Amino acid sequence: MTVTILCSGFGLGFYTPGLLVEAGFRRRGIPAEVLVFENVMDEDQRHKVDNSRRAYHQDFSVALMSQRIPQDIRKSMNEEQMEQLLHSWEAEGRRHFIVLSGHWIYLLDMYRERIGAEQLHVDLLYLDVSDSPSWRNVKKRLGQLHDRYREVWLFGEPQKPMQTYIDIAGSDPVLPYEQRERRLLVHGGGWGMGTYREHLQHLEQSGYGLDIVLYEGDEAGHTDRGQRYYRMDPQWRTWNRNEQGRHTFPPFAEYIPDAAATAYRIHEDYHLLCEVERRVMAIVSKPGGGTLADSFASGTPVIFLDPFGEHERHNAEQWEQYGYGITYQRWMSEYGGDHQILEQLHRNLIQGRSRLPGYVDQYSERNTLEPAAIRRNL
Repeated sequence: MTVTILCSGFGLGFYTPGLLVEAGFRRRGIPAEVLVFENVMDEDQRHKVDNSRRAYHQDFSVALMSQRIPQDIRKSMNEEQMEQLLHSWEAEGRRHFIVLSGHWIYLLDMYRERIGAEQLHVDLLYLDVSDSPSWRNVKKRLGQLHDRYREVWLFGEPQKPMQTYIDIAGSDPVLPYEQRERRLLVHGGGWGMGTYREHLQHLEQSGYGLDIVLYEGDEAGHTDRGQRYYRMDPQWRTWNRNEQGRHTFPPFAEYIPDAAATAYRIHEDYHLLCEVERRVMAIVSKPGGGTLADSFASGTPVIFLDPFGEHERHNAEQWEQYGYGITYQRWMSEYGGDHQILEQLHRNLIQGRSRLPGYVDQYSERNTLEPAAIRRNL
């Protein structure tokens, strides 16, 4: 029985957590498959997604403005691709689904009508504290979804506690704070959005080494204070598959200025940025859902920059209320950029993580999923 994980490339926060969940099932011997929404879109619409990604990276105000424009994603969907997918699900007896992007609900509702609601086991896995634009748009058109699907708020709802988290291979044991490098990871999420570039000069003078993620078209800056640079392969796209027909984590590498070539790598269990996150003192970024998921698994606090919309503002407020993060302004004005407050946030994360079950284990137990090898021997 394959668990189908429905993701989207509209942002890596709707993609990499899904791959982490898939990797978790795979490590437990339970078949799982990630599907990406862009593969049921018309090709010209995928080009528009690409263009938006570039525009949002270049100008954060354009990204913020886009959220105010209501969109009906159904106009972008390819009916032939949709029908092929529905037919394959039915032929294979797909019953277990985990949904990270609201764009999939239109297709899932169609499948629900075909096979009957009692046949489906669906989790809507929310990667934000309140509805992101894709969920907000679909609920505006279809109404609330809790009456037909199970809602799982990964980081809790406003003023409500977390119930689970996405575990990441190799994150146990969490690297103790005293063994970490005096460095900060600075990035703009999967699409390189936000105000992170505006703070680089100040951060470079703060006494921390910086690990900086570059995006398509970016050039590396100074290295005189020990700055390191990383980037994803600019040719890679979330909707492409590898030779085995699977979606992968982004090809990732440390970028060495003046080096002959950049050697991109892919790990099958996690995105390679995790290896950087595990050893730094904090992540400096906008408060996206993927960043929060990594923060919790790695025990690395987040220093929040300006959010991408209301849902990310709620993310930052919730993370700060839990004691897992702090705004950049508060960190600088109240604590002078000191590392001791970051260490306290790290301890809070470790304590909170010790109390929660992993999401893959929780889902498997609730749906009585067993490894394929056990089922074959029954």
